Amino acid sequence: MPTSQHYFSKPDAVEQVKNRLFKQLAYYCCALHTFLIFFFWYCDVYFLALINIGSVTLWMLGIYYLHQQKSHISLRLFCVEVTLHSILVCATLGMTYGFQYYLWTIASLILLDYRLKLKLASALALGLVIAFAALFELFDNVQNTFIFSELAPYIHFINVLICGLPSIYTIGHIREITFSHRYQLATLAAKDPLTNLFNRRYAKELINNAQEDCLATSRQMCVIMADIDHFKSVNDKFGHDAGDEVLVEVALRLSRFALNSDIAVRWGGEEFLLVLINCDLEQAQTRAESIRCDIATQGFYGDTLNVTMSFGIAQWHPALPFSVAVQLADDALYASKAKGRNCTTTTTAGHTSQLS
Repeated sequence: MPTSQHYFSKPDAVEQVKNRLFKQLAYYCCALHTFLIFFFWYCDVYFLALINIGSVTLWMLGIYYLHQQKSHISLRLFCVEVTLHSILVCATLGMTYGFQYYLWTIASLILLDYRLKLKLASALALGLVIAFAALFELFDNVQNTFIFSELAPYIHFINVLICGLPSIYTIGHIREITFSHRYQLATLAAKDPLTNLFNRRYAKELINNAQEDCLATSRQMCVIMADIDHFKSVNDKFGHDAGDEVLVEVALRLSRFALNSDIAVRWGGEEFLLVLINCDLEQAQTRAESIRCDIATQGFYGDTLNVTMSFGIAQWHPALPFSVAVQLADDALYASKAKGRNCTTTTTAGHTSQLS
């Protein structure tokens, strides 16, 4: 098991994207606080101008930690800065100008600190929301001589807009990353990682759905079992890397001959299963022979070795369980092996024929 130090030493794709988003947010807020330094200085509110100098310093420090891949430290610095800045501005100017809404922004972003346990992150977010509510009780009637007091509704609107944009932008991107990773996880669960064909477990679900569809539409379905001939000797002579390359190349060629409606599966080891939808036995024979000839006539592993495959074909009948059709195809495959390999054998209940 990797240690936590090792786990966090190399950020994964989600952490890297989150780090990039925080950098964009940090530069955005750093520029905003730089503007506020001159704005409050112009308004003769020198205390808040000095506060924003401190804010810029904290945001720059946070950017430094982001470049060090320490987004958790940066996020906590940002939370401290936003909290203190909101409280001090509201204490100085009152609630009319909307600086309190930045607490909502940071309350949502603190939940993205994955170094914090969920209960603690949730408690901190709740604390920020409570602080937001408390500001109205503490500073709702603050008297001030702010020179832009007549513009308070407009400044309030601008602050709501400014503090809302980072939340929408950051959480929206995290949402897209989450969906992307869910798709990748679903693909990993469905596909064999080496050949990118469906794995056996997931394929069974697809085959069950195909059965129901064929029953409903009276379409035929054929099963092809295919096996790479003398695959063990490939591994023994050329090594497992060569064996893996052969498996990948065979899978690619099987995929080229598969239609969109077909189901191509790595059944196990060097054995493959093709389920051909809306296909009769004669069509299945023709397609299996095309695959067999294509593989037999092409070089593998940099043209240093030749590969052949044996095939067994069976037609699925609605009256039979699908496992029976797979067993018939497997029996036909073994018949191909017994007859010298690199050939195709078809079978129906009580009848077997060979193509070579």
